Amino acid sequence: MLNTRQLLEIIEKVGIADWGAGYFSINEKGDIICTPKGNHTVGISLPDVIEKAKQEGLSTPMIIRFPELIKNQLERMHSAFSNALQEFNYSGNYHGVFPFKVNQRREFIDSIVECGKDLGWGLEVGSKTEFMAALSYTMREDALLICNGFKDKEFIEMAFLACHMGRKVHLVVEGPDELEMILDKIKTEKRDRSKCPSIGLRVKLYSKGSGKWQDSSGSNSKFGLTTIEVMNALALLDAFDLKTQLSMLHFHIGSQITAIKRFKEALKEAARVYAKIIKMGYTPSYLNIGGGVGVDYDGSQTSSESSANYSLQEFANDAVYVISEVCKNEAVTEPNIVSESGRVIAAYHSVVVTDIREVQGEEKLANIKDFEISSQSKESGQHLKELFYVLKNMTPKNFVEFYHDAVEHHEDLYTLFNLGYLSLEERAVSEEVYKEICLKALHYSYQEKYQSEEFAALKKIYESKYLANFSIFQSIPDSWSIGQLFPVLPLSRHDERTSHQATIVDITCDSDGCLKNFIDKKSSKTVIDLHSPNDKPYYLGFFLVGAYQESLANEHNLFGAIHEVEVHSDKKDGWVVSKVTEGDPIKELLTCRNYEEHELLDGYRQQLEKSSLSDLEQKTTLIQLEKYLSCYPYLKE
Repeated sequence: MLNTRQLLEIIEKVGIADWGAGYFSINEKGDIICTPKGNHTVGISLPDVIEKAKQEGLSTPMIIRFPELIKNQLERMHSAFSNALQEFNYSGNYHGVFPFKVNQRREFIDSIVECGKDLGWGLEVGSKTEFMAALSYTMREDALLICNGFKDKEFIEMAFLACHMGRKVHLVVEGPDELEMILDKIKTEKRDRSKCPSIGLRVKLYSKGSGKWQDSSGSNSKFGLTTIEVMNALALLDAFDLKTQLSMLHFHIGSQITAIKRFKEALKEAARVYAKIIKMGYTPSYLNIGGGVGVDYDGSQTSSESSANYSLQEFANDAVYVISEVCKNEAVTEPNIVSESGRVIAAYHSVVVTDIREVQGEEKLANIKDFEISSQSKESGQHLKELFYVLKNMTPKNFVEFYHDAVEHHEDLYTLFNLGYLSLEERAVSEEVYKEICLKALHYSYQEKYQSEEFAALKKIYESKYLANFSIFQSIPDSWSIGQLFPVLPLSRHDERTSHQATIVDITCDSDGCLKNFIDKKSSKTVIDLHSPNDKPYYLGFFLVGAYQESLANEHNLFGAIHEVEVHSDKKDGWVVSKVTEGDPIKELLTCRNYEEHELLDGYRQQLEKSSLSDLEQKTTLIQLEKYLSCYPYLKE
């Protein structure tokens, strides 16, 4: 058990308090815990959740979801804007909207709708598919349903049908042709125009965002209307006598805004556009400031790509204050503020958990110290003897010189092998001895005040590789596609010293299935500190993965969605597993690639009929093969 001082030291070392936002910590047993309602509430041990899931028949890899954490994030966002509205005596209201694309899993959207019901939270969609899914939810009357993205006639017709259902739909125009299609539909609509969708205009600002997604904003963005296109759109609305149908102005400067200064610049510009349009006689009541509230993945609270240099309250304060000041300056009514931030709502709520299958790179010399050299040539035998001599006689004083000698002998032996003068057995021994020399030299280099570049490079070669039972491409695709950093920690044994500096590789056959960058207090680092495996399962957690990862996941090597466990706190027992969802079985993944189950079984049957097996053996084998089609594609413990 860890005492208070030890616990605080470990929490400080791993940085969990910096990126955990009060939701994650470590208990006195050295286990990672989640407090889904924030600090000073019930702590749920993640290793205990895994054991409970195993009792339910699940195995790792799995996602552990905390829906209460979603509710808490929604409330934090709403509270931040409520505080800002009150502080600056703002006359408009705040409306939160969740962008569907951030996490489209049914289980997650169910939680968003349920947790956001009391707050009037709405949904934002960017495709016809997302729209049809969003329409299936019953939401509060004042909850907004915003349609972004490029649209065709079908998309627009869906919006009209949604209005007939009583939904409050805002069609945000991304291009001039869209507005003409909407107006044509309104013109032919026989119902009351109040039953038609409201119209929003996405404005292409000069201001740009910051971070990886800043190119989605600014004058070169593919979305939105230029100033002249906005003027033409307003004229068109006037010509159709639909000035009052304009309900919303919208802008977006990119996901994961890292620098608050860039956001404030965009706000000033957007608020000024709003004010000028109001003065022209139009009456949009909503100013949609888009999404982009950053998640501090690395805990540095800076403007680095994996962080954000502002708090949620600071973001809300700046939004309200800047809009208010511009409106006062222009003497126009303050608009209702709409935000579409999804990353900060979703990221914290889920943790990907997997087990370590093996550690590569910690093998030691095995039964070769007494190896009798019977070389095919005198020269190769001499090089081998020299390697053994270096290994035996290397010291802290001569390790640099001896290491250089070993490199030379090793290269010569490799050349001799290619010329046919070295046996495979001798090559195997030479490689193992050379490896042991390198590890010994590295050990001595750590004792030096400054490690040379030569040994820093050697260190990277001999870092341990922990083989994790999951697919990076399926569970955390942003880590390889855009180099996104996610916090990674072992879920237990924080009361023990770590013994390995390692990278993490997955079970796919792709070399990109590897994590080589990890968060650190000051910057990213290329290794993570891990423990040596013992006789118990060793679990790793990948945190803050609730945003985009499931939406972007692919089925590389036909590894599909992993098991899911939903956890709620409980007054009586502390916490309960409230829902279990099994991951994709093999046959479902194959069906998605047009392999029909009956056709697969027919193929197996035809081959068995041609085999030498008896009828009974054929039948038994076919039953076993059919059973495997229902298996989980990941490795079993």
